[in-house]
Amino acid sequence: MPALEIDANSQASPPSPPPRQPSPEPTRRNSFIARSVSRSLSWGGASPSVEKLEMRAKRIFSAKLNELQDPLMEEDHVLRTPLQNALIALEETFLVARLTVALYSYLGLGTRWTGKLLRLILYATLLLPGFIQMAVFYFFSPRVTRSVMYGTAARNRLDIYRPPADQQPPDKGFPVVIYLTGGAWTIGYKAWGSLLGRRLSKHGVIVYCLDYRNFPQGTMLDMLRDCNTGIRWVLHHAAQNGGDASRMYLVGQSCGAQLAALALITQAEQEHQKAQLPGGFPAWSPRRIRAMVGVSGVYNCFDLADHFNRRGLYRRLFDRIMSVNGRAALKLFSPTYCVKGVEWGASLPRVVLLHGTADTCALFNNATQFRDALREVGAKVELKQYEGETHTSPLIENPMRGGHDVLVDDILSVVSGGPLGSGGSPHQSPLCPGFLIDAAARVCPF
Repeated sequence: MPALEIDANSQASPPSPPPRQPSPEPTRRNSFIARSVSRSLSWGGASPSVEKLEMRAKRIFSAKLNELQDPLMEEDHVLRTPLQNALIALEETFLVARLTVALYSYLGLGTRWTGKLLRLILYATLLLPGFIQMAVFYFFSPRVTRSVMYGTAARNRLDIYRPPADQQPPDKGFPVVIYLTGGAWTIGYKAWGSLLGRRLSKHGVIVYCLDYRNFPQGTMLDMLRDCNTGIRWVLHHAAQNGGDASRMYLVGQSCGAQLAALALITQAEQEHQKAQLPGGFPAWSPRRIRAMVGVSGVYNCFDLADHFNRRGLYRRLFDRIMSVNGRAALKLFSPTYCVKGVEWGASLPRVVLLHGTADTCALFNNATQFRDALREVGAKVELKQYEGETHTSPLIENPMRGGHDVLVDDILSVVSGGPLGSGGSPHQSPLCPGFLIDAAARVCPF
């Protein structure tokens, strides 16, 4: 498949070729861009501006970029027996395990990474009573539809969490949340969203939790491609599954928040420029998204690279994840840089950032930088700080304690269109003893 090339050092208007020996390369490049715009973005022959593409590459990356066309979406659901569902779940488990081994062999026996892995195992062991209850819900609840195909690439699967059967849907259907899980770009998996999916769906929201390729199965462009494919699939199928196509919300946590922000920003700029952009395939309309919520997000990879290196996500690995054609592209994949200097910031939907002040993984000032960058371009943005909360406590430890779920309440507030904290989610029963949660919080590697 040919590649879309954006060369920051090339000229916007190629010189005229000699009469008898025409130079085919500029013509071939421009004609491919035009065909791609017409085919993939359905803009009906809109003429792309190579100069605009080059300006964006200079603004964000200052280097040559390549992008391949995305695989086709799966259009129909496939009905499977319980045995087939179990075999698919087993296959996915083995795949994640195999990729984890490959990742560990890539890292070698570094003491920091080994220590993080051991702490992660201990963390999961301490919270096992809660995780077992979630596993029972995930595998046996009729409200969960697992591993629906949204595309043809590896791990192009999503889980659907539906409200209880006795809930009467609104006239246009239930509101829809598209959720992108975290996992440090290496250990993410759609089942990690089961706790949030269960809580939100219980309160009348349909939740689509997307899986996507992780490193070493893919780099950031592959992850973005998967997320764009999955988001477009949900936008296309939500109404068929009881969702309100006019009430769509994008939510991401950790690196999932980075992917959500990048996807939204790139689609908005792509729509404004009327031209394909790196990381914008396949295209979908950002106007279909009412709001984006980022939870403990990573928004400035360039500034956080050394911090991640000190914490065990070594620079050699991080650069490889954030690479294009073998070259690290940290600014290209940083939403804070991608939104700077744009003219269309006011066209973005409402952006809500939820971040713990005690987050030692994605530092809190990383969220304030993104908020400030959005404000500078006229975007509607709010940042709510969770005082004393860590990277994972709003998503895992606090909900397992029971009581009032602040994160769910804030997301429901966004879905209802009200101010943060007005969601009115009721108190929940605890899933795990408090002393185990306290111990797990102390050993959490994130």
